[in-house]
Amino acid sequence: MYPAPVRRGLADQLVEHLVAAILRGDHPPDSRLPPEDRLAELFKVSRLTVREAVKELRHKGVVRIEQGRGTFVNPATRWSPLDPTLLMARAGSTEGAGDLAVKLTEARRLVEVGVSGLAAQRRTEQDLVELGRALDRMREASDRDDVDGFTKADLEFHQAVMAAAGNPFITALFEPLVDLLFEVRRAASGYRPGRETAIAAHRKVLEAIEHGVPDAARDAMGLHMQQTAERINEVVEQDGLRLALPPPRRA
Repeated sequence: MYPAPVRRGLADQLVEHLVAAILRGDHPPDSRLPPEDRLAELFKVSRLTVREAVKELRHKGVVRIEQGRGTFVNPATRWSPLDPTLLMARAGSTEGAGDLAVKLTEARRLVEVGVSGLAAQRRTEQDLVELGRALDRMREASDRDDVDGFTKADLEFHQAVMAAAGNPFITALFEPLVDLLFEVRRAASGYRPGRETAIAAHRKVLEAIEHGVPDAARDAMGLHMQQTAERINEVVEQDGLRLALPPPRRA
């Protein structure tokens, strides 16, 4: 789940610069991007690099090419919703990060409540071992006040729940969101009382899965997701939220 990042080329960097400029409002929806030679001059790259970047932006749904007219910016509603580069660019501002964090937590709740019920039906003894180990690591990291370690163990617990559900499509669904999930969860884990609440909630999820009671597992995960959403909203409203995300990962 944590592949090593690969060095980015000039075209990748240009994609990020252009997406950032679009999000700043430099190029509003349905406006035309500067021509290829002008972009090459502005960013001091070759026209081939510009072509590669525009091709990638088109693939991501950020721009469209209108024959004989040029390259135009698409509304954000047409952008690839799970593309890591676009998600991280949107998370680069306080306003964008807060909106993403709230919506991501909402999506997690919709998915993970059902996943927990499946896990209670399908879990193996090894699944229970992995869940228990992740919970132990959460406790140990919290006691050390190691927020990064706690967050990593937290996500490992949820990944173990998904694995116990026995549906590879569920795990694949969240694969592009690993970095974003980590940063959002870390933002909500900075103080000990919140971590204690999360540990208790995870323990209830584990107990329900261990006992093979789907309704109890769904209820426990639903309560945990509700508590997480409340904490995220609190952080967004009180302090704002800025996510320090790494460069996008490539397979």
